[in-house]
Amino acid sequence: MNISITYIHHNCFVMKTEGRAFLFDYPGDAHLPDGGEAMVQEAVAGTDLAVFISHSHEDHLNNDLVTMASTADSVRYVLSDDVEDMRPETIPSGAEVLIVEPDERYEFGGMTVETLLSNDLGVAFMVEDGDFRFYFGGDLAKWVWPSASEKESSFTERFYRRAMERVRDFKPHVAFSNVDRRLDNLAGGDEACRFAGAEVFVPMHTFGRTDWLSDFQRLVGDTESRLFIYSRPGERGDFSF
Repeated sequence: MNISITYIHHNCFVMKTEGRAFLFDYPGDAHLPDGGEAMVQEAVAGTDLAVFISHSHEDHLNNDLVTMASTADSVRYVLSDDVEDMRPETIPSGAEVLIVEPDERYEFGGMTVETLLSNDLGVAFMVEDGDFRFYFGGDLAKWVWPSASEKESSFTERFYRRAMERVRDFKPHVAFSNVDRRLDNLAGGDEACRFAGAEVFVPMHTFGRTDWLSDFQRLVGDTESRLFIYSRPGERGDFSF
């Protein structure tokens, strides 16, 4: 199996397999790099495209989900239900759209889409497309902030561990999970990498600050997963497994 992953910004990536392209968490204009829309259009041109939006925060959802996908041969959308509740104007009119709720399972466009409740907003996705499986975490992460009480920290750790156990049991080929440098624990990114056991692990939620990602690679050390360590928008990684 051959895949490519192109970094756009923050949690936005384009992943291409031999049969389909996937676009994740295309963010608001303020969170796009210069030429970001054109990068996406080039990456998805001529593809059968599935757009996944994990939640409605500005750094994960653009007001225009149509223009950047206009070069694809076909496009369908999988959107968290909070998008429908909080930003319904962003839902493409007349398009093939699946609105998903947490902890549910759907059949859509030849894919099986399973959702996990996020401990921020929206959902994470576990998706099976033929023989290919991936996990995209959105903002499901180990959000243990310095101000958290012991009780809050313990709850978050248990919640996150249960989520990662579900991901482990899903056996994804590719796993995308947050590695947020604002937190000493990097939002649980190293734990996600070890638990998921994916062929490829993609750290994300960097707010465009990617120069330290090589440090993350040293942190996780020897791991079954190959890491996609990127440095600039438009950078692509190619993987075979």
